[in-house]
Amino acid sequence: MKKSIFIIVSFFSLFSYSQEDLQRLQSYMDANLASLGITAQDGSDWIVESETYSTTTKIRNYYLKQRHQGIELFHGQSNFSIKDGEVFHVGNRFEANISQRINATTPVYSAFQALELAYAHFSIEAVESFYIEETIRQNYFKINNAIHLDESVLAKLVYQLNEDNMLRLAWDFTFYTPNYKNLWSIRIDAINGNVLEAIDLTRNCSFGEASNHSKHNHFAGFTKPISHTVESTSSLEAMSGAYRVYPYYVESPNHGARELLSSPFNTTASPFGWHDTNGVPGPDFTITRGNNVWAKEDIAGINSNGSAPNGGTTLLFDYPYGGNNTQPSTYTNAAITNLFYMTNIMHDVWYNYGFDEQSGNFQQNNYGYGAAQNDYVLADAQDGSGINNANFSAPVDGIRGRVQMFLWDVGPPTLALNVNSPTAIAGTYAIRDNNFNPGNVPLPTAPNGITSNLVLYVDGTPDTSDACSAAVNAQAIAGKICVIRRGTCLFVEKVKNAQNAGAIAVIIVNNVDGNIVMGGADATITIPAISVTQAVGEAIIAQMAQGIVNATLQNPLDVFINSDGSFDNGIIAHEYGHGISIRLAGGRNNSSCLNNAEQMGEGWSDWFALMMQLKSGDVGTAARGIGTYAVNQPTNGNGIRSFPYSVNTSINPMTFNYTNTEAIPHGVGSVWATMLWDLTWAYIAKYGFDSNIYSGFGGNNKVMQLVIDGLKIQPCNPSFVDARNALIAADQATTGGEDFCMIWNVFANRGLGVNASSGLANNASDQVEDFTTPPAGPNCTTLTVGSNEDKKTINLFPNPTTGIVTLSNSDFNFSKLTIQVFDLNGRKVYNESIYNFSGEKSINLSHLLTGVYLIKVNSDQMQQSFKLMKN
Repeated sequence: MKKSIFIIVSFFSLFSYSQEDLQRLQSYMDANLASLGITAQDGSDWIVESETYSTTTKIRNYYLKQRHQGIELFHGQSNFSIKDGEVFHVGNRFEANISQRINATTPVYSAFQALELAYAHFSIEAVESFYIEETIRQNYFKINNAIHLDESVLAKLVYQLNEDNMLRLAWDFTFYTPNYKNLWSIRIDAINGNVLEAIDLTRNCSFGEASNHSKHNHFAGFTKPISHTVESTSSLEAMSGAYRVYPYYVESPNHGARELLSSPFNTTASPFGWHDTNGVPGPDFTITRGNNVWAKEDIAGINSNGSAPNGGTTLLFDYPYGGNNTQPSTYTNAAITNLFYMTNIMHDVWYNYGFDEQSGNFQQNNYGYGAAQNDYVLADAQDGSGINNANFSAPVDGIRGRVQMFLWDVGPPTLALNVNSPTAIAGTYAIRDNNFNPGNVPLPTAPNGITSNLVLYVDGTPDTSDACSAAVNAQAIAGKICVIRRGTCLFVEKVKNAQNAGAIAVIIVNNVDGNIVMGGADATITIPAISVTQAVGEAIIAQMAQGIVNATLQNPLDVFINSDGSFDNGIIAHEYGHGISIRLAGGRNNSSCLNNAEQMGEGWSDWFALMMQLKSGDVGTAARGIGTYAVNQPTNGNGIRSFPYSVNTSINPMTFNYTNTEAIPHGVGSVWATMLWDLTWAYIAKYGFDSNIYSGFGGNNKVMQLVIDGLKIQPCNPSFVDARNALIAADQATTGGEDFCMIWNVFANRGLGVNASSGLANNASDQVEDFTTPPAGPNCTTLTVGSNEDKKTINLFPNPTTGIVTLSNSDFNFSKLTIQVFDLNGRKVYNESIYNFSGEKSINLSHLLTGVYLIKVNSDQMQQSFKLMKN
């Protein structure tokens, strides 16, 4: 045993893990094998995957990976929280009887062979040979991706827990797909090459249609798009940066106006500002790039290093934005600037609560504070690879995160295609404009439309009308509106080919259901190009085969075009929140600890967004919708969840039972966010609100610290019950349980009481709610005593104890005395009744895990509570 610890300490000496703490962890496991449910052999081979320490709370968290003969168990991670030299909380995910459940110790398939199988599973074709770039530790490598991406493939030999409860030897890979839409974590059986598990680590928030539950609908329909005036640019010497943006507490363009903010960075989190990377005063970049984020456009949707606004030597980023009835290409720089600002704000705010370098935050330079660096966030504005979406990818520490913000078209339909004849299909149809930048040519506004007969493009190839080669009917196209079917070539190529044939406008017909997002760039395009759905387009083409079809293309006055996600501070905060929760849950070197069906990642992200919008004068009973701007609702709309957030249960009636029927993951997450929002307002009611979001002392600040602490303490792939227990343990460790009862009351009120059950963590439909609170603790109620108070007082010693506790009173005889012991989760772990008690009574609690317990002593004459520390 001691030899194993020595090896671990030697291997990890570069990380300055405390040998005393490592020995303490091993001793704890040795002493608590039964409670942990493992054998001595199961607990003898492990490594510290990561560790974090909070100077604020003085809590040190160790994230341990269980091994067998040096091979890690993919799901076998447990985290141990230590304060004042004592383990006070364990998130146990260790496996038992490993040696009896494994199938092999030597792989048949090599890492390269298994990676080929993983690529084939996703139809990815390597264009060069694989090779090992770096050996991170035993059985853990970086492999070149062989598809010309910047990020390496992470490869590790592991044991994968199978459905039959056996542990199969497998290769674990993490890699991006070529389009960066997915960050896959996949296990390939190292013996037979089968795919055992594949999980997408990219958190997609494709919200679809807005909620429309009539029984709790707090708005009446959509509103007319807000018209924005372009703000004037003021001269400002802004060596530290000035940005015209929506302040972080302004959720979106619908919630307030932009302001020119000077030097908005926080000096604790970003000591050299937002444009530094070398730790020397003065900016290293004059574009929207720095230590925490590189914000740029990705209009073409190809994840290249797109353009970014340049603020010059004064770092002045002041660009016009005309609102959602103007073309996105006219305000790209403004959108990038807002995305850069809000992403940096999220970095700075949550740094102050513990999402720092040691905890795996996103920074290019960690300024000497340890952990891996070179992992700033790549932030793509106006991403052309999708629409009505936003996502965040958070690999392990040291690999860059990526947030993609898209345009949203949820609004009044743009009825810009008017078919004039024949009568059979005459009418007005919805269209979608392109996102070419450059190359977007707006349709003229009514009544000055483009009117002509429609001509189908013919190029003489098998896909004869996709315009991927020169037209063979250019004479017919000249001077007409050209109709093109969607195909394999770029949209700008299609439009340019039609333009070369003499077309005056282009209509592109989708080849699948739904709308098209037409991205691309070609400054030589001079004609409008719009798209229609497959159903509309094919009906028009069918009519064209029978005769002449005449149409007019024109925008109605004040037409809605797009909402831009890069102006929605709430959605940006939500997405960045995924980066926080993924890096904190399970530690910075494990991105697979929020993958179970009951995981609450979407809930934490909604809560992060809500916390950033809190302002003085807000009330918890108000309805707070998420994403109202993106889906074109008024500010008091329901948003994109089943219910808006509110402590008023008539507005948001969600309880724990709702997790059984809500959609995974957003609906399940919204139940957790509902509970956290209630908890937030309970803290504000008790401690008040402080507008200093970085270092205030209000209830909002306290709950922000608590939630970050809880994320670090909870086990890998937590259930609701696990996450609740982590918050209670964090409160106990940091305040001595000052808010024990308040926290319990909040959760019990929403059905996550003492007897609530999460069932299986990977099953989101087997939860059982309960509204019971635990017995009142020392910080909850005033003890009730008789007139002979001193004589009826029980004394307890020793405290702390290693197992034996003695209760004494020699001045009073109790006819019946009931002794009950509860853990911090409200579970009764000891119960005994004593008759005719006077003197001393010893009870044996040596079977209990190390931690804090509540002892309740009751009789007809008195009630008394003790907080007991068990070592």
